[in-house]
Amino acid sequence: MSLFGLFSMCATFVCLFLGIIVFNFNRKSRLNRIFLLATVATFIYSFSTVMMWSAGNPIDANFWNKVGTIWPFFVALVLNFALIFTENEWIKNKYNYLVLYLPAVAFFLIDLLSYQINKPPIMKYWGYNDIPSGTWIYAVSTIWSAVLPVLAFALCIRYYLKTKDASDRQRRKLITIGFGIPVVTFIVTNIASRSFNLDIPNMGILSTLFLGGFVGYAISRFDLFTFDAALAAENIISTMPDSIILTDTNKKMLQVNGRLINYTGYIKEELIGQPITKLFEENQKEKCSKFFEQLKTKRVIRNQEITIKTKINDKKQVLLSGSDVKSKTGRVIGNVLVIHDITELKQIEERLVKAERLASIGELAGQIGHDLRNPLAGIKNAVYLLERKNDRLTEEKRKESLAVIADAVEDANRIVTSLIEYSSEFNPEPQKCTPKILVENALAKIKIPDRLTFRNEVADETQIWVDKTLMENVLISIIKNALEAIPDIGVIQTRSVQKNGSVEISVSDSGTGIPQNVLPNIFTPLVTTKAKGMGLSLAICKRMVESHGGKITVSTLEGKGSTFTVVLPIKGLENKLAPETSGYMV
Repeated sequence: MSLFGLFSMCATFVCLFLGIIVFNFNRKSRLNRIFLLATVATFIYSFSTVMMWSAGNPIDANFWNKVGTIWPFFVALVLNFALIFTENEWIKNKYNYLVLYLPAVAFFLIDLLSYQINKPPIMKYWGYNDIPSGTWIYAVSTIWSAVLPVLAFALCIRYYLKTKDASDRQRRKLITIGFGIPVVTFIVTNIASRSFNLDIPNMGILSTLFLGGFVGYAISRFDLFTFDAALAAENIISTMPDSIILTDTNKKMLQVNGRLINYTGYIKEELIGQPITKLFEENQKEKCSKFFEQLKTKRVIRNQEITIKTKINDKKQVLLSGSDVKSKTGRVIGNVLVIHDITELKQIEERLVKAERLASIGELAGQIGHDLRNPLAGIKNAVYLLERKNDRLTEEKRKESLAVIADAVEDANRIVTSLIEYSSEFNPEPQKCTPKILVENALAKIKIPDRLTFRNEVADETQIWVDKTLMENVLISIIKNALEAIPDIGVIQTRSVQKNGSVEISVSDSGTGIPQNVLPNIFTPLVTTKAKGMGLSLAICKRMVESHGGKITVSTLEGKGSTFTVVLPIKGLENKLAPETSGYMV
């Protein structure tokens, strides 16, 4: 065997060994299986070619030449690999395999059973080598065996140029070069040279060393062939009770489990290959983007509440968790997302809150009885005076008795109104306004004593979507509490600031502050520092704010004053806006 033949033989074994390694990375991956078959076909063709070169007589050379008639399958497998590697849609149709492999079968049988493509080998200076038949069948087979590898090379180049991700681009470049060198060498030294009657040995066999080098580097550096989305999802997520999504680094869905399909109503084909944002409403897509941005730095995020939509546009409250999928070398190659449905849990929580609220009404009964006795006693005494001593009462005393009745009725009405508000459901009707308008409308319904200074520093430029009536009532209650918290001269100040898609409206007073033993339960019903009242106003305020998707907090220093802060999302109720309420309303 010549030195050239020896090197070529080594190249065939390197190619086969590489195919076995790739196959063992992931035996169920279609890409890995096709790569193995391509390297096996390359090995058989290359080995038989080298043995033909080294044959001692024409009979042995012809035998090895017939063994090498497997070459059409190598050509077809090269294109098959390129189609799978580049994720081409054409290969997903199983009938297209007939178009790909039927010519290969035909050329294989023709070359094996006749000399219509290649004539018996003759001695060249490097050894025995087959010669072209010159028939039309040879011409057709030559064109076919040249077009398919060139097409495969072109697909790889196009696939390389499409990506913008740096690491993915480098990976695709290595594979394109690794396959391109043997393909180009095979076409030049085996097809073109024979067509022009040039005595050049088939250098494509030796060039498979470049294939091994480039693909081997891609495996070690970029984990090529080591990750297959379908296989990973098949073994991990198929039996999970929660919805599971496997995405690539571009946030496209690679695999989903049956739970997600049943949950959303989509079929699998409608989700695979689509961006993850397909499952989210427009007003949730920004939240989804922030989730992935945080995932890049935190690597793991658990139980972030978000709303997804089904195929029929039903809204589902879920907890979204995610983590990176890493290769053996630690490179991020995708993400696993877990969607846990909490729609029913939310409904149960709402029912529990309502049940607790109704239960607290029973607790309120004793308090109501006690509080109503005072105004009822006042009414009873005033009525008694008017009935028994009417003729002897002066006009001033009669007016005092009527004023007592009026005050008692107002107190009783306040108690009943508070109870009704606390037990009622709030259904905000959104309107567009500004924090300053809310504060000014609330102040218009409150009389500020002359002893107090009121400073309104609320901004007017931020527009928010809220139920004006509910939010004005919240501010009225907070400001009234501030008035009652200042026994003498003092200051009340309102401010607003925009932060992270929300508006914070704060009301500060220079009053006595809230005792530390009361502060933790300040928004709980029946908790109050006042001698008069049931402690429902702040509990009602909390429910009103939360119905807007916001929150209310308080900070205090005893003897220095308190600050109540209402946090409202700017677009919290925008999606509930009815068409006829659009526009700026004051």
